This record gives sequence, structure tokens and C-alpha cells, in this order.
Amino acid sequence: MLNNNILLQCPCFKAVICGSPEYPDIHGTVSFFKAHNGSMVVAEIFNLPSENGVFAMHIHNGKSCTGNTNDPFTDAGSHLNFTNMEHPFHTGDFPVLFSNNGYAWTAVYTNRFQPFQVKGFPVIIHALSDDFNSQPSGNSGKKIACGIIK
Repeated sequence: MLNNNILLQCPCFKAVICGSPEYPDIHGTVSFFKAHNGSMVVAEIFNLPSENGVFAMHIHNGKSCTGNTNDPFTDAGSHLNFTNMEHPFHTGDFPVLFSNNGYAWTAVYTNRFQPFQVKGFPVIIHALSDDFNSQPSGNSGKKIACGIIK
């Protein structure tokens, strides 16, 4: 059973999300709270593209939100996967974000990591939904936003 006081505390860590050059208006936060044997992850994202209402969100194994013209977040790496599981059972796999007119809010509990274990890794939002099947990353499309967990 979760301790109700946990959610009232400040998050242990937070990623400030910024959009790619193609989607500069995307912004928001992904907060990480300590919870019973895991983490509560709360995301609030603004100005997601309106052409798609469902977006994949993952923690990746890189250390930065830098890249190149073809992939502005290529240095974010691939999905964080401490246990060498197949997708969608990677450490950094989350349920999709559902956007309502560009705004998405979600909260999810995971027992795949404690907040301190993901500090320094990037959170990526992808242009498409995760199909929870295709390997290695759920056919979730290009990376449209990124933030480092600090």
C-alpha cells in the first residue's frame, strides 16, 4: 500500500521537457517521486502536435538531449534497460501520453526503478504512439521532445 504522504512531498527528481527544433513549443515536466518499492512518475506536457493525440514516452540510456539535424536527440541513446528485457518491459518504458488539444497529464507507478537510479538520464517523447510490440522500441517514431532527469 502506498504511503499517502509520499505524493505530498516534493519530487526527488524532475526532467524539464523541451521540444525539438521542429516542435519548439513543446514544454513541460516529468517528475519522479519515491513510492513503495518503486517510483511514481507524473508528466505534464504542453503544446504537443495536434495531428496525433497519442505519444510514446520513455527514459533513454544516453546522457544528453543533443544530436544532429536528422535527429536532434540522437545522443539520448536507446531505451533504458537495466534488466535486458524486450520491449515493452525495458526499465524506461511507460504507458502512452494521451493529448487533449496539445495538453497531456499522466501519473504512473512503476517498480522497475527507484528515482535515484534514473538521475541523469533523458526522458524522450516520441511523435507516435508506442505499439508495445515492435522491437526494439515500439515503432514510436521520431524524438520530438527531451529533458534530462535532475
